[in-house]
Amino acid sequence: MAASYRLIERDREGEQPAERGALEGRRDALYRRLEGGYQKVERGLAEGRDVTEWEDFWIALLREYERVCDDLERDLAA
Repeated sequence: MAASYRLIERDREGEQPAERGALEGRRDALYRRLEGGYQKVERGLAEGRDVTEWEDFWIALLREYERVCDDLERDLAA
């Protein structure tokens, strides 16, 4: 599930490259999934369900979110 992103430099001052826009979109989508997944895990725990697989998947999403945020941070620092 590991994704890699190749970032490119800006063509003109202040212009966002397409890859950065895609990363921002991916970051936002992952954030929404993390929020929804957290609520699902909490509901499952409240209902006494085994949520181990959900938690594992949520953590994998979190790691991907962190990688995307790191890529964006590096791009902004360049």
